[in-house]
Amino acid sequence: MHAQPRVLILAGLALSIALGGCLGRSEKDDVASAEKLVASHEYKSAIIQAKNALQKNPKNAEARLLLGQALVETGDAPAAEVELRKALEAGATESNTLPWLAKALLAQGKPRKVILEFAATILPDAASSADLKTTVASAYAQLGERDNALEAVQAALKDWPEHAPAALVQARLVAAGGDTAGALALIEPVLAREPKNISALVLKGDLLRYGQHDRDAALAAYRSAAAADPNSIAAHAAIISMLLEAHEVDAAKAEFVQLKSAAPNHPETRLIEARLAYLGNDFAKTREITEQLLKPYPNDPRILQLAGATALRLNATAQAENYLGQALKVQPRALLPRQMLAQIELRSGQPKKALEVLQPVLESSAPDATSLTLAGQAYLQSGDLARSEAEFAQAAKIDPKSATARTGVALNELAKGNTSAGFAELEAAAAEDTGTRANMALVAARLRANDLDGALKAVDALEKKQPGKPIAPVLRGDIQVRRKDTAAATASFEKALAIDPLYFPATAGLAALELAAGRPDGAKKRFEDLLRKDPKNYRAMLALAELKARAGESKDEVTKAITEAVKASPAEPAPRLLLINFLLGQHDAKGALAAAQDAYAALPNSLELLDRLGAAQLAAGNSQQAVASFTKLASLRPDLPEPELSLAEANIAAKDLDAARQGLERALKIRPGLVAAQRGLAQIALMQDKPQDALATARAMQKSQPKQAAGFVLEGDIQARLGHPEEAATALRSALQLEANAETAIKLHRALQTAKHTDEADRLAAKWIKDHPRDAAFRYYLGDLALARKDFAGAEAHYRSVIELQPNNALALNNVAWLMTQQGQPGAVALATRATELMPNQPVLMDTLAIALAAESQTQRAIEVQKKAIALAPDAASLRLTLAKIYVKAGDRSQARVELERLSKLGDKFPAHGEVADLMKSL
Repeated sequence: MHAQPRVLILAGLALSIALGGCLGRSEKDDVASAEKLVASHEYKSAIIQAKNALQKNPKNAEARLLLGQALVETGDAPAAEVELRKALEAGATESNTLPWLAKALLAQGKPRKVILEFAATILPDAASSADLKTTVASAYAQLGERDNALEAVQAALKDWPEHAPAALVQARLVAAGGDTAGALALIEPVLAREPKNISALVLKGDLLRYGQHDRDAALAAYRSAAAADPNSIAAHAAIISMLLEAHEVDAAKAEFVQLKSAAPNHPETRLIEARLAYLGNDFAKTREITEQLLKPYPNDPRILQLAGATALRLNATAQAENYLGQALKVQPRALLPRQMLAQIELRSGQPKKALEVLQPVLESSAPDATSLTLAGQAYLQSGDLARSEAEFAQAAKIDPKSATARTGVALNELAKGNTSAGFAELEAAAAEDTGTRANMALVAARLRANDLDGALKAVDALEKKQPGKPIAPVLRGDIQVRRKDTAAATASFEKALAIDPLYFPATAGLAALELAAGRPDGAKKRFEDLLRKDPKNYRAMLALAELKARAGESKDEVTKAITEAVKASPAEPAPRLLLINFLLGQHDAKGALAAAQDAYAALPNSLELLDRLGAAQLAAGNSQQAVASFTKLASLRPDLPEPELSLAEANIAAKDLDAARQGLERALKIRPGLVAAQRGLAQIALMQDKPQDALATARAMQKSQPKQAAGFVLEGDIQARLGHPEEAATALRSALQLEANAETAIKLHRALQTAKHTDEADRLAAKWIKDHPRDAAFRYYLGDLALARKDFAGAEAHYRSVIELQPNNALALNNVAWLMTQQGQPGAVALATRATELMPNQPVLMDTLAIALAAESQTQRAIEVQKKAIALAPDAASLRLTLAKIYVKAGDRSQARVELERLSKLGDKFPAHGEVADLMKSL
């Protein structure tokens, strides 16, 4: 019982002795101590001693140099660069400082800067010169400039023939040329001289691992390095990487414990921690770590690649593209980011872009099976079945056991219409696939064929492979929903939740069933139950916010609900994006801008948020700020046309039409034939009073894409705007022949009406309705035409035909209700009420409901509804006129006078000022 106090006393005594020993230490003592600690690789302690010296004398060049060296070795390259530049300013020699400064820059992923600053630098000291040239060689190697790298490393070895780092860089270059044996031969003399050279041992392991595929020998080399220096980050990192490749996750975690103990905050340690989090499906943690690492190391391809993969798993596609694109810029020959980018393009339905990304691999002498499979998918998606089949066949030949390649062959057969052969191959691939990709493809293929029974069988097979996971039960529930088997679907979703109570798709499936049954409170309870178990589940919070919006709750209530999701998951872009988009949809430009500014400040690496910031700035009238935001976005994603389109829109708002035109031309270079860009160029030409240039753009589209309607539609729009209905009709006839599109039919009908070709317009309308009996848009347009002619009965008939096709079309319901009131027909209240339920808090719809209520002598309720409408749109004079009329009908002349006097002050600014004057006289 007395041991513990004794230990504490001894510890206190030891501390006092240690402190006593520090008292009176001179600046020179601290520097000498730091120098010894750097020499013995005790860098953490060296940093402390160097900082002690600098506290006494901030201009001590030697202390600055030692601090910079120690920071390089501990992985804090940005801080090292700062200290090393200060060392130079304080008088440190270039021979001692520049080699370390070059290393600090290279560690930050700045190879080009290393070359620009130091490729031509000559140092008088041979050892320092060799060291600097070695780093320059490494910089060239990182950029893929092998010849320049060899020249630099040979110059380094000329300065110092036994310079181990130069020999190791030379070995890497030889290995990159395909001569692994030659590279190993270059390492052996280094190890003979320095048997515990960690870098040489790790490189030997790399060559054995990647060049000779000798896993056991590679692991032995890495373990030798770790034994030589238990604190070697490179050795531990390599061992962990090999263990993860072998799926020995527990062993990798045990090794990571040692690494974290040795260097808890080293970037390499943090990167491995992020990889382990990724493998554990903790993508939020992975993103948090990678975002932290990218601040000091924005060009590290490994961090960028992991950040891209994580963003992809979190469905942040634009962010994933950004990270992976940057990774490829740094390492153009890297395979994995290229493959992931191709997958993104395929998911977004852009097979041509996917093939462009894969082209360097496909044109190489030995393309890999995965890249060939992706190419096969791209050709399949674009309809080139022959090329698709060839790519899949080559992939299957390279890797006969690849379920992915076999799956591609099967999908190709299905695309060609060989259903039985395709499904047979797909079934076989799914049966032999140890993973689940082929099974998922089989489920999707069965669903595309509307074979729900076959899809259920495929889900059963998937569940056998994943008995303890909720994916299969949810897929089964989705299929049962399609079969309208609500009870079975509910049971399936409940089973998924029994496996994983926090699995959001299962809760969402149950909530959707509640909504379909007309039980919004039941849907709300489902999400609330999930939040009780997982209080920070932002997806559940957003779902509740959506339910609030559907229920017609106020903008403030919905905003508050989304804001809660933002607070719960501040690192998630999805809630912030929804908040910005919701406020933009509510025409709250000021609120949207504030939300966008907060969001981008919190997540500055999110390209989606940068895009929304630009949109909010544009909506708020800050066109120059929007130009700046979209310019930055375009520079970050030079391979995408969308940022250029947004930038052009911002430049138009800023009245810089030339800049807008240049942006659209850049968009067309990125994606030739992009209709949105071509329409934009035509719009700018019209704004600049150059109609012939606009028509030239449309006709160029017609010439380059003669089988597409877009060029003819554009000419029709231009001619209509120029007041040439005959020419507009001619172009639109051609467009409609190429593509039977309701919007084009409406435009042609309008042009014919304007050109006084009434009979042809009537024939077009009759034929269109006959050929497209389910087209509600054209019928709605005819209703609008009849309404404009004050043909109330005809308009009502057209709108009712829309309701037959779309019973929940709120606008059609509203219009019919209004027309019924104008024609003195009873029953308008029910239709108007339904419209406001479908689209709550819409003042125009509420106005119709109030009119309908007043028409049926429900004046008190009509007044209540109209007051709410005015509260939502206080500047809408027409709403106040309706309220005044209702007061008149209710016999409340004083309140009617209040509203009419307010309207009379508007004078002839209000189109209905005559009606206001007449009503005032009647009072």
